Amino acid sequence: MSKGRGRDLRVGHPERERAITLLGEHMSAGRLDVAEFDHRCERVAVSQYESDIRALFDDLPEPRPADAAPAPRSSGSKPSGQLVLGICLVTMVLVLAVVAKQAWLLVILLLGGTLWFTRRRD
Repeated sequence: MSKGRGRDLRVGHPERERAITLLGEHMSAGRLDVAEFDHRCERVAVSQYESDIRALFDDLPEPRPADAAPAPRSSGSKPSGQLVLGICLVTMVLVLAVVAKQAWLLVILLLGGTLWFTRRRD
């Protein structure tokens, strides 16, 4: 344990995933813009301790990681990359729709994503 951390516990994938989900709720409520959401998600991804994640919610109302129920644990399997892929896809869609205002790119991206997901299941 590093000096000055006291009883600060280390976090794992479930805690990071829960924090990203809660940041997404705050973005949906209009409390965070796309750039701030991206920045905070990047910081969550490299967080090692509970205090690192809690600091990202200091200026936000509930829900917060400490106030919310812990993320449901899977039955021993490692987390898949689908969560990361989903977050990236949502971020790209928001950037294309809101910032770039390029509807044709949005349509191509959605069609490509649909084809990719349907072919992966086969």
